[in-house]
Amino acid sequence: MSVKRFRHLFVVGSLAVTGLAQAQSAGTVSLQANRTSATGSLVPVLTWSTNPVAASCVASGGWSGSKAVSGTQTLPAISASTNYTLTCTWGTGSASVSWVAPTTNNNGSALTNLAGFRVYYGTSSTALTRNTLIDDMTRRSATISALAPGTWYFAVRAFNSNNAESDNSNVATKTVTGSTAARTVNITITQTTPVPPPTGALVTTSVDVYDVVQQSNGTWSTRAIVGRIALGRACSAAFTANGGYYQINRSDVTMNGTSPWSNTLVARCVRR
Repeated sequence: MSVKRFRHLFVVGSLAVTGLAQAQSAGTVSLQANRTSATGSLVPVLTWSTNPVAASCVASGGWSGSKAVSGTQTLPAISASTNYTLTCTWGTGSASVSWVAPTTNNNGSALTNLAGFRVYYGTSSTALTRNTLIDDMTRRSATISALAPGTWYFAVRAFNSNNAESDNSNVATKTVTGSTAARTVNITITQTTPVPPPTGALVTTSVDVYDVVQQSNGTWSTRAIVGRIALGRACSAAFTANGGYYQINRSDVTMNGTSPWSNTLVARCVRR
């Protein structure tokens, strides 16, 4: 192997990383929903925990992102069957780092005052933000422990009795794999088929749905389009607005996001 020269007093030989030790086996994930079945729609509320306490958890399926190792979350309403999965990871690993010590200074003279080494490491090859001091010049290896799952990068620097430090050696990598367990909860949504209104009943003849406002003479008029409704849906003659508009079932309406002026919604209807 070619020898790399550094800006200070001496050179460091090659670096190798070996031997991954798994520290802990997987635990269990508990995941429950407030309900696992509903008709039409449901606002899911998920509650979860880990035993023993996991290092990290990630959601997938109907939810996503990193999650706390225990907690409760209210999710957006669903109108179709949805699976929710939580995958959690336990344990940390360790990496054995070994190196070849320098024997010469940059000028070719013998290195006689080697004092020790520092092992630098991190989760990016350009950000080795942690380090371990090896103050024994005879050491040629070290074990770095408590490494979370992921890819870790390592480099070694030598230093002499004047505490002058070399540049990094080559950068070596090791992937730490923790133990994982997952739990999935399925929420089943059943859609009902509307029953057609009987012959002679009032049914919708337009898809636009309005809210209503009362006029000074006591009659009701449409105000603004607040949603849409399918043709042929049942209307109620118990409430009417000017222009052939009748009250319809709010559950039949797909709202468009406009806040209604009143709780009564109407659409144009005729007798079939």
